[in-house]
Amino acid sequence: MNEDGTSVEEMVNRISDMDAEWWPFLFLRPEIDQRLTDRRVAGIAVLYGVFVGMLANAGLAITHHSHAVHVAVFPLAATAAFFVAFRTVVAHFWNRRAQRLAVPARRLTRDT
Repeated sequence: MNEDGTSVEEMVNRISDMDAEWWPFLFLRPEIDQRLTDRRVAGIAVLYGVFVGMLANAGLAITHHSHAVHVAVFPLAATAAFFVAFRTVVAHFWNRRAQRLAVPARRLTRDT
């Protein structure tokens, strides 16, 4: 790995660029020169987190332990966990690349 972390960034962005990684929410993926905003990350986290949290609730119901935890706990916890993970890893590296790609584009528009 390079000291500036570019090899990790390249790996994360290569994975993030795959359509399969965004399925079924491909419509939420920004262009590579656009920032992955907190609002977009929150939307992704809610979509994945509620689904995963409800799967956990279903698992509890099947094992007859559904009374142990309030129904909102797992969806909220999963949403928060997805937000933190996506924001600190995916969005961080995505935004570094977007910033690099946007700088030459801004220079071109100023020169014309």
